[in-house]
Amino acid sequence: MKAHKILALIFVIALPVLSSAQFVTVSGNKFLVDGKEIIMNGANTPWNKWNDFGGSYTSSWWDAEFQKIKAAGGNSTRIWISCNGEVGLLIASDGAVTGATAAFWSNLDDMFRLAQKNKIYIKATLISFDHFKNSHTNYQRWRNMIQNDDKVTSFVDNYVVPFTNRYKDNPYLWAIDVCNEIEWVNQDAAMGNIAWNRLQYFVARVASAVHDNSKVLVTLGSAAIKWNSDKFEGNFWSDAKLKAQYNKDNAKLDFYSPHFYGWVVKWFGNFALNKTPADYGINDRPCVIGENPAKGVFNDGASPTLEVPAAQMFLGAYNKGWKGLMPWTSNGVDSNGTLKDFESGLLAFKAAHPELIDPNFTTGMIPDIRQNKSRLFFRNIFPNPSESGGFNVFLFEYQDVILQLTDSKGFLIFRKNAENLETSFSVNSLPKGTYILSASKTGWLESRKLVLN
Repeated sequence: MKAHKILALIFVIALPVLSSAQFVTVSGNKFLVDGKEIIMNGANTPWNKWNDFGGSYTSSWWDAEFQKIKAAGGNSTRIWISCNGEVGLLIASDGAVTGATAAFWSNLDDMFRLAQKNKIYIKATLISFDHFKNSHTNYQRWRNMIQNDDKVTSFVDNYVVPFTNRYKDNPYLWAIDVCNEIEWVNQDAAMGNIAWNRLQYFVARVASAVHDNSKVLVTLGSAAIKWNSDKFEGNFWSDAKLKAQYNKDNAKLDFYSPHFYGWVVKWFGNFALNKTPADYGINDRPCVIGENPAKGVFNDGASPTLEVPAAQMFLGAYNKGWKGLMPWTSNGVDSNGTLKDFESGLLAFKAAHPELIDPNFTTGMIPDIRQNKSRLFFRNIFPNPSESGGFNVFLFEYQDVILQLTDSKGFLIFRKNAENLETSFSVNSLPKGTYILSASKTGWLESRKLVLN
């Protein structure tokens, strides 16, 4: 066999091995990639244009958005692949789901290609409470679907299973989110006040089908922890509750992803300040904050109060045992904020724990995602260790470079623009120990450990 053919064969054989190593799996209450822990920090990018997929999908926009999240230090995002069901999915008046349009699948094919290209993990939300809301034309079809076993079967067979099988070999399909904030379909008359047992049956059927056909993880974007914890109204999505409605062992969620807005924090605690998954009794599996405002962690008391700034909320959540944080939203679909509001928090976390964002991280440098190359910012730092608390920093460049110092737990001490190639600072008022100095510029990040004796 000729040499070039041998090389080609090696490449073809090796490619699936390299790709499969990127799949996210679960062990206990941790996410793993190739046996190493990963924290799923990123964003919600629910849509660019409402009902993108099968509608007004723009490939270049999604490519650019994934690049922005990656450059800001994120590794994942959550996307609503159907916003209210009026575009892309095919459903009859009696609630029977017959499939999806060719445009829907074509757009998703492109989006997942871009996700893999940019190494952004996708949590794909299949539907939302919006499907059942009486403000759009076809809401009754979706209510008919979820209240009838045969129609739920049509949803599973003609939408869930084809979706799962189509993308299960893409390692950047991190998880399938069955439904966005499905609890409102029970709580709100405008969405049908549909009984809990019907919602649980639906979630159980979808979870079981995904598990029957793949190793893709399954979750549910719960509207509030009070419906996801036996400490309050009850964990409506526990293994026991789901299995009671559909008696299969794989009818379960692989991880929990409750949402935390100011009203939730007010009544049920602050995930980045004083509440761990164990406090809610859900630490038997990984727990991710599926949504919270991009501008920070608020408490809606007498008036909304910022309790944890966006720059600190990723590290705060991690220190409380949460395995990821996905603010709403990267692209500012409403007044809750944009990536600009929380990118400093993503970068602070990545500076402190680069190996938890990219388990393949080994060098202390992050490659430029646009040019696929690395470079150093720090020419020298001395003395290190420091007895006096003073450090002198010498850079290879300083324009548009941001310097940031955190403690060993990742809490921010300072963040400022570099003004010269040489700078100095003193931290003699801080406790002795290890600190992390990072230098960042769009697409690049380098971190160094500083020791104060």
